[in-house]
Amino acid sequence: MRKLIKPLLCGMMVTALLSGCSGKDQQETTPSETTSAGAAAEASTEAESQENIEPGEITSLGEYKGLEITRMSAEVTEEELEARIQSILDANPEYVAVTDRAAQNGDIVDIDYVGLKDGVAFDGGTAQGYKLELGSHSFIDGFEEGLVGAKTGEERSLNLTFPEQYHSADLAGQAVVFEVTVNGIEEKRDAVLDDNFVQRMSDFNTVDEFKADTMEDIEAEKKQQADQQLENDIILAAVENSQFNLNEAAVEQQYENQMSYLTSMIQMYGGNMKDYAEASGMTEEEFQKEIRSNVETGLKVQIMMEAIAEKEGIQVEDSDREELAKMYSMTVKDLQEMYGEDAVDEVALNNKVRTFLKDNAIVK
Repeated sequence: MRKLIKPLLCGMMVTALLSGCSGKDQQETTPSETTSAGAAAEASTEAESQENIEPGEITSLGEYKGLEITRMSAEVTEEELEARIQSILDANPEYVAVTDRAAQNGDIVDIDYVGLKDGVAFDGGTAQGYKLELGSHSFIDGFEEGLVGAKTGEERSLNLTFPEQYHSADLAGQAVVFEVTVNGIEEKRDAVLDDNFVQRMSDFNTVDEFKADTMEDIEAEKKQQADQQLENDIILAAVENSQFNLNEAAVEQQYENQMSYLTSMIQMYGGNMKDYAEASGMTEEEFQKEIRSNVETGLKVQIMMEAIAEKEGIQVEDSDREELAKMYSMTVKDLQEMYGEDAVDEVALNNKVRTFLKDNAIVK
């Protein structure tokens, strides 16, 4: 059964097999000043190969079996259900065709346009059936403003100038003309939770069915979160019970790799580290300290997992590799070729030890 599109979850594994993920897609529109990210080259998120540095050693393996851990509740409150429903409504407004008035800010206009420089169409400046929200500032100054007041079927010539800092050197600061035809106008209205909305957006028929399904979705998500949090709490408790002697060179190497990765990702989307840190409620210095602390914890986890595996005689088998590959819809061979046999085995071993620790914990 087809259901409403659900939010994508982006996770991070403890080990370095998959260091992160991003589900943000971008498309470039030539006359847009604010969607110029498409002109930038894809940022590389792979750290340069470096000499492998031993992470350090565990000087005292503390208690790791019989740990008492409290599992977070997976119960869904009415407030959480209403908040999820509202987010779905906000993401799926209703669009109603406008036939009795001209276009105004907030409307969606369906347009054909051709961009001309010195009377010649320039690359990337032509589109047909493009849906543009007036007032969204998606295009260069003057484009959207020039369509306010236009009616369906009307043709307009917009004499505009590209910004001096536009990403295309051929167009930066240049005077151009956009020949635009308005094919249609739609008014965006807030969605209302009723049977019509449910039937428009899903295969369900009633609001009650939709609410029940949404409740199930949230419950499944919270259960997954609770399971993940439980495993993490068990591992961190075992780390707290142990003592380590970390190799500072390994800490520094991993820290630099993490910062390089984060910097590349942030810059790829037009941000900077300072703003990113502030969005996380920290200063840039606090954020850097947090990253270093996480690196140190990650190395301790890596060392401890290997120590527990050795003490308990836990080894990676073909079935463990198959299970890991299945998680990413890949074959073991493809996974090993992409990340290396050692990295695959490290993650498979970590997963096996995580399961061992959870099976031997006392969960409240």
